[in-house]
Amino acid sequence: MLLTRRSALLALGGTALLATPLRGARAEAAPIEATIAYGSTGYTWALSFVAEGIDSWKKEGVSLTALDFPTGRESMQALLGGSAQFATSTDTPVIFAALQGLKPKILASYSRYSRDMKVTMSKASGASEKDPSSLKGKTIGTRVGTSGQYMLSRYLAMGGLKDSDVKIVDLNPSDMLAATLRGDVDGFAWTSQASKLALDAAPDKIFEMSQDGLENFFVSHQLLLANDAALAAQPELGERADRALLAAEDYMAKNASWPEIVAPRVRAEADFVREMTSVFEFQVRLDKAFLDDLVKQAEWAIAAGLAQAPAEDVRTLLAGLIAAEPLKKVAPDRVSL
Repeated sequence: MLLTRRSALLALGGTALLATPLRGARAEAAPIEATIAYGSTGYTWALSFVAEGIDSWKKEGVSLTALDFPTGRESMQALLGGSAQFATSTDTPVIFAALQGLKPKILASYSRYSRDMKVTMSKASGASEKDPSSLKGKTIGTRVGTSGQYMLSRYLAMGGLKDSDVKIVDLNPSDMLAATLRGDVDGFAWTSQASKLALDAAPDKIFEMSQDGLENFFVSHQLLLANDAALAAQPELGERADRALLAAEDYMAKNASWPEIVAPRVRAEADFVREMTSVFEFQVRLDKAFLDDLVKQAEWAIAAGLAQAPAEDVRTLLAGLIAAEPLKKVAPDRVSL
């Protein structure tokens, strides 16, 4: 199992962490200490949490400390700042980082979805559940620079709207429901979990917008990122990480009870985790469709005025962030860029 947040803080304060691989670890795998920064403690990172629960990191000779952050944007900042060797993030923060000249390395896209982000509105807003175009003129909260903002943009496009047709407010996820109920915003674009909590708390005041057809507009990828300097110093770290994820994927495919591993990590019931992740695809891979999605998202950010166009070709820039060699070595059939 991973070290707790409290243990992580002690470690960062100077307490040494000693890694002792479990019995059955690869004989050639000398222990390596590493930190992973999570973009929230939600079920979004289910596959990675399963890797924790079945000790697949330890079996690969990695003693891992976990740090939790509110969103993937913050977890990636920890990675780029050097306080973590790994991070989980959706693709959107990676796009913004790349367009600012930063270089988080992508080891794997390990799950993806289209419908785990929701647009949740106040009934007082006047928006119509089945009509995305009814959002015109509304004020909507999300976390700017995350997949929540990108999904909102694509949802607006589904209704023939532009980002400029609404007012977007940058909100901490924990403030979204309260801001909506106070009337500070008309609604918010964030996770299914946040939407469900809102509906449970105020069913007479909140509703979800329909997502029919969203698959044609939006796909979010969950990524394992690595610090470039860490990979350069210990090249085998990428291979160990990818093997840990592949072991978790295999476990999930063979054990329908896997939500029971994730549940305590995200402080939820296993049935809730099972229900909410039913819209996910869990498979570790790096393929052309993934790169295509990155390019589309970058082009959106540039066109929306959220980022400047880079000096080099966008596709070339983003392809340069993908560290495919580790996965190609351990599972060559999973790489088709």
